[in-house]
Amino acid sequence: MAELQTPPGPVARFFTVPINNISRQPGLYSAAQTILACCVCCLMAACTVVGPREISSGRLAYNEAISATDNQQMLMVLIHNRYGERGHLLTVASVTANVSVTTSAGVQAGFGNTSNYRGNLVPFTGGVIYEENPTISYVPVSGERYLQQLTMPISITLLTQISRSLTDPAMALTTLVSAVNGIYNPDFYFSPDDEDKRFERFVDLVSKLTLAHRLNWVQSADDEKQFSVVIDQSKEKHAVLTRELLALIGLNPGDYAGPRVVIPVSLSLNGAQTGTMGVTTRSVWDLVEILSARIAVPALDENNGVVAPSPPPGRLGQKVHVSYSETEPEHAYIAVEFREGWFYIDERDLLTKEYFKLLGSLWSLTMANASKHSAAAPLLTVPVSN
Repeated sequence: MAELQTPPGPVARFFTVPINNISRQPGLYSAAQTILACCVCCLMAACTVVGPREISSGRLAYNEAISATDNQQMLMVLIHNRYGERGHLLTVASVTANVSVTTSAGVQAGFGNTSNYRGNLVPFTGGVIYEENPTISYVPVSGERYLQQLTMPISITLLTQISRSLTDPAMALTTLVSAVNGIYNPDFYFSPDDEDKRFERFVDLVSKLTLAHRLNWVQSADDEKQFSVVIDQSKEKHAVLTRELLALIGLNPGDYAGPRVVIPVSLSLNGAQTGTMGVTTRSVWDLVEILSARIAVPALDENNGVVAPSPPPGRLGQKVHVSYSETEPEHAYIAVEFREGWFYIDERDLLTKEYFKLLGSLWSLTMANASKHSAAAPLLTVPVSN
């Protein structure tokens, strides 16, 4: 498992300035002393200016390490869940990097007969010691508030914000929506009748109208939690798609004769009778369950009953995969070592990477909301030294 990589610890740089035979000429020796002393001071003064340089190198290193370990621990929770085990998360509360620079200088001089010390003296020495001591604070993620946030359905507000922020909302709709006006998108297929091909057509129609810049998710000016889908059907080719979409979700196309169609969106099982688009959404934990079930495991673990067989995946689950390898994989977007093997997401699997990124964003938001409304959790502060 990757560890938090910090910039190098104490780094010392020492230099010597030799003088070749100038001690034989007292005047020249005195001038050389003055010149070289000035050079030493200038070099040491330049080395003490570390602020901007250290920010440019240290900040990126910390950020990349935190991002990588966030992904790794999230994948590890999914693996523990696949094996029926309990997983834990730690969030990085703060990173404090204390930087210090110490300089030193020395002069060696001889007195008396030069033959006694010629060749044994180092006239000038100087040193610069750079030291960085980071302190990292972790907060364990737990509590009732966190569990509520993790298992409650994603809000319509969040659904609309994500959908309208993406160029193509297909991935967001397939991932976050479990049903629209009685059209179902099951997490798993437990019978042949569970698959509802109407949902795939619903996503296709919404995506086409969105990519044509004719469908938008609009927030109400009176109620910030109320959203509507607004469709421009002024052109016939867009009107054809709009009529099909309306009929698909159980609304009468004849009731929307104008150039603009406004469909209120509500969190409900079926809003067709009230002229709305009733949507039910998944929770963050639903997304965890879907991806956990798609983790490949060694056949030996499954045969020995260490891990339960996963249920048949639904439409979303069929598109995502977490692979297993006995050796460290070469093309891994994220990988963790567990039970004498490696679990990883292939960097070429763009759909699973997109799903994992969306899951990570929602999970981070869940943790942030839970910690914001709960009492201060105990901190685990770890000083890092090299």
